[in-house]
This record gives sequence, structure tokens and C-alpha cells, in this order.
Amino acid sequence: MLQYNFAYPMQTDALQRAATLAREVRRHIHQNPELSGVEFTTSAYLQELLGERGWELFPIEGATSFLAYKAGEIPTTFGYRAELDALPIQEHEGEFSSKNAGVMHACGHDLHIALAVGLSLLRDESPAGKWPNLLLIFESSEEVLPGGAMAVLHSAPFQAHKPDAMFAFHCEPELPVGSIGICSGQYMASGDEIRITVNGKAAHGALPHTGVDSLLVAAHTLIALQTIASRNAPPSSPMVLSFGNVVCQGRMNLIPASVRLDGTLRTHSETWRAEAKKLICRIAEHTAASFGATATVDITEGYPSLLNNEELATRARLLLAECVQGNVVSLPKRMTTDDFAYFTHVLPSLFLRLGVGPTGNLHSADFCPSEDALLYGLRCLERLAQEL
Repeated sequence: MLQYNFAYPMQTDALQRAATLAREVRRHIHQNPELSGVEFTTSAYLQELLGERGWELFPIEGATSFLAYKAGEIPTTFGYRAELDALPIQEHEGEFSSKNAGVMHACGHDLHIALAVGLSLLRDESPAGKWPNLLLIFESSEEVLPGGAMAVLHSAPFQAHKPDAMFAFHCEPELPVGSIGICSGQYMASGDEIRITVNGKAAHGALPHTGVDSLLVAAHTLIALQTIASRNAPPSSPMVLSFGNVVCQGRMNLIPASVRLDGTLRTHSETWRAEAKKLICRIAEHTAASFGATATVDITEGYPSLLNNEELATRARLLLAECVQGNVVSLPKRMTTDDFAYFTHVLPSLFLRLGVGPTGNLHSADFCPSEDALLYGLRCLERLAQEL
């Protein structure tokens, strides 16, 4: 039977120092955001911070990602992932706002990074004998396919210091500061990018009979594709198929030769995911053919579904209850994606939500999480690492 020690200090001098450092790091990162794949300054800044305190650093070849490792006294390895990249969003003016026009940490990656650095300080200032090996993963390009997780997973340094369990946080504005959200088992969806090009024949709007109306065919295709969710998907396999972009070169009086539909497929079942993609191709091609047009379907494979290890989730609920005064919230499944999912398919892993209080939506220009959440996140990471 698992044993738990609940004599956990709510706040120590070390925790306060770690939270202060985390706040400083968060503000620096937030003011100097970089887009996916070009996080050169961010990566260099963090490597300098950790390197000067004796952490072993392992850059990932061909990426700005890197690993930071420090051996502990307990013969297990605790892994924590933080993302380096920001989003192409113009932030609203405010305290500590982005200095880089059109680039913003609008998803909380700056807080995730700050927690990793704060955790490193907690490790460095703690008495000997309490800590496992720590592997901090600073990952590039989470926001764009193919993501940065696979390059980390396949790297020699990761394999050499492979964690016994992996953890990650994600900011959650729907949860109050001082709370943690956990979902056991299947949690987040897979996500594939769908591009359908309908090819007809251009014609003057006054003479539609001389062409093949690609816009009309695209409209029928959009409607027909919705039957995949309503009439083909098993009730036990939630899915979403959404199209948010229509691209064509028509005019008020010109029927275009082709139309492109851009969308996303989200599922919770890898088996149904494969079947749904076959149906998308079949419906698009056959609908177009029925109108005398053609359709080509291009599907970019995205992140897999995210699976939280059930034993880790159970342990975390008990261990973290005191860290957040019992405010451990059970979360429902959701249709969003994250490339942390790749870790969950090869290692016992847990993706947690950190309450950051009411603010703008994720991926919006007014997203501004409360920095008070940093102390709670650090409490939780310290407890999880020492009780792994």
C-alpha cells in the first residue's frame, strides 16, 4: 500500500525564494517572447541561469530545445516539461507586457518556464537526501506541428536520463488561484489538420451553366462532413470536426475554379481517429464527384490523444490536497491538444491544470494570469518530486 506523509510545510523560506525567482523569470520571458522554432534568446537566457548553478545542459540537435539535469540522492528520475514558444498575437498594453510587436505569451508558457526554474532553485537549496534526479525539459515549438516533443523523446540525452514519470502544468483561467485540476485517464484529444481542395470550373456568375461551381460543391461538402460526427462516430468516442477557413479567388460575379477548406479533426480514440480520416476523404471525394467536380484531401498528422496515468493521478490527488488546501478539482475530458501527449504514450505521465484566476481566454490578447499561482505550482512540484 502507498504511504503518504502529510506533514508538509505550506510555506518555507526556500519556497518563498523560489517563487521570487520564478516571478522574475516569468516577467523577463513575458517581455521577450519568441515564436515557435526561433526561441534562441529564451533558450540562451535559461541555459545561462541553470548552467551557472551547476546543472548539466543538453541542447537538442537542430532545435532550441534543451534538457537540464541534476542528479539526486533518491534513485528515481522526475521529469518536468516547460514550453519555450509564444504566439503571434499583439498583446494589450499593460505592466510587463511584450516588447516584441505581434508576439505574446498568451498561453502561459512563461509561467510553465518560471516554475521549472523555481523548481531548480528548490532542488539546489534543499538539504541532501530529499530529492530524486531531476530532468527539466525546455521544449521548442509546442504551438505548431510537428511540435518539439518527438525530437526530445528521440534524443540521446533524454534516453540516457529517462524519467520514471513525466509531469507538466498548463495554466487554467477557469480555476481560481490556489487550485489544481486533474483528470485521470483519457484527458485531451488528438488533433489533425485537414485541408480539402475542391476543383471545379470557373465561370461568370451570370453564366453558371458554363462552369462547375466549386463554392457550391464546397458548401455541400461542409454539410456532408458533419454527418461523420452525427451519424458515424460511436457515442463512446467524442470527436469534433470544425472548419474555420475558406480560401478562394472568386468575386461577386466570378465563380472560382477552386476552393480550399481548412479545418481540424479532434478525437479521443486512436482507432476512431484513423477511421474518421478515411471517411473525410471518401465523403469529400464522392460529394465533389456527384457535382462533376473533384476534391483532394491533405491531412497533416497532429498530436495524439493525451492519456494521464491513472496511478499517478490518484497519488497526485492525495499528495497535492494539502499543498492547495484541498482545492484539487476533478476535470472533464476536453477537445484541446498538447504535444505533451507524446510523453504520455511512452512514460507514466500527468498533465495538470494550474489555477491562475479569472483573466482573458487562452490565446487572447488580454490573457494575464495571476503570478500568485507560482507559489502553489512550486509547492506541488516539490511535493510530487520528493514523493515520486
